[in-house]
Amino acid sequence: MLHLDHLPNAIQDEKVIHVLHRHPFTIFWLIIGYIFVLGSIPAALIYFPLYQHELAVNTTLMPLIVLGGSAFFLFVWLFLFQNFMDYYLDVWIVTNKRILNIEQTGLFIRTVSELHLYRVQDVTSTVKGVAETLLDYGDVEIQTAGEKTRFVFEQIPHPTIISKSILDLSEIERRGQLDEAVSEFNMPDKPKAPNV
Repeated sequence: MLHLDHLPNAIQDEKVIHVLHRHPFTIFWLIIGYIFVLGSIPAALIYFPLYQHELAVNTTLMPLIVLGGSAFFLFVWLFLFQNFMDYYLDVWIVTNKRILNIEQTGLFIRTVSELHLYRVQDVTSTVKGVAETLLDYGDVEIQTAGEKTRFVFEQIPHPTIISKSILDLSEIERRGQLDEAVSEFNMPDKPKAPNV
């Protein structure tokens, strides 16, 4: 599991509230793809000797068919692996102080973004479609004051609950920041100057 000492730029008194990944249903079609690819090998091994016997014994075409099938198989596995890595390594972490967005965009590209909770101005949850409604997953968009960039949590479970939690945490952090600023600027009363 994730430990706080592994978070980038750890803050004192920080506690992890949510560690979010995409909903497991979003990988369903990827699993179907894996099953299809794995099933295509035995199907080809059965099909060619039985129904394309002349191709199976042809010493010129059979190596080309094997080479083409191997290349296809390799590219499909690479595509499925890259999509699985994107699914598995994308993580959104909400602490009591900030939000971390860790995104894997390719095999060797990882982006880590950070947003302090007191800067959160608006949080929107979106659930679109039948599957998302029935399985309760969707997107959460976080807007900050004065910035055009948004943090988007894609296809996470329970988006409405997460958005409410982020709003509550941001309000608590905003109050804490305000109390801290007020206590810093509170100076003891100056003694009054004597009347002359």
